[in-house]
Amino acid sequence: MNEETALLKAGRMASQVRDEAVSLVEIGKPVIEICEYVRSRVKELGGRQAFPCNIDIDHVAAHYTSPIGDTTRIQDNSLVKVDIGVHVDGYIADTAKTVCLNPALNGLVDAAEAGLEAAIKSVKSGVR
Repeated sequence: MNEETALLKAGRMASQVRDEAVSLVEIGKPVIEICEYVRSRVKELGGRQAFPCNIDIDHVAAHYTSPIGDTTRIQDNSLVKVDIGVHVDGYIADTAKTVCLNPALNGLVDAAEAGLEAAIKSVKSGVR
């Protein structure tokens, strides 16, 4: 498999598994269940995790992954980020999505998503 094919495969796989994992986010869900789902799903699709799945809740900005026996559950009014990485033949795709379970924070999430969309639109070949 050439470099471009491996990178595109990793990206498609990461996007698919991220969206599937996001659909699992709900009040009361054990965080470890989402992490285990991501691990097994990436493997099932033929990839490998680039890093352990991160489920970051509220004030935890990044890099929380469930340790063995974790009892952390998603709480009502949480802001939850699902962050995953997939690699195929060493080519890595890293992606995240935020799920807002707190209506008071919808404006914040909307603003962040609008900023991301604007940044993506500005990306062009040769632009630095």
